[in-house]
Amino acid sequence: MVQDGREQDVPDARFMASVARREEKGSDVNVASHLLIDVLTEVVAAAVVISNDSDLAYPIAFARDRVPVGLVNPTRGYRAGKLAGNHTDGVGNHWWYQMQPSDWYAHQLPPTIGPRITKPPDW
Repeated sequence: MVQDGREQDVPDARFMASVARREEKGSDVNVASHLLIDVLTEVVAAAVVISNDSDLAYPIAFARDRVPVGLVNPTRGYRAGKLAGNHTDGVGNHWWYQMQPSDWYAHQLPPTIGPRITKPPDW
């Protein structure tokens, strides 16, 4: 239970935190590595990459020569120019999609999960 400075219980206390960390995690390298491994070992017939990271331009272009690739931009901004291409590049049948707010809203968890987990009203 949360208590105030007088050691009184505060039953409706809310904690808010905002954290911004801008550091390289290597996730683009992991995505690129797995994409190339899957394509080169022929365990996939197509690939979908959810990213707008221009660092993935070369591995995606390489993959497009071997399998159809769908690219989903999860950000609000424009697709990174280096990720552009044509539907007919390589083996062809490639596609692009820009995520919309409605995509996120349509796929939320329910407002209540079990007896104790509830979505905050502001969400």
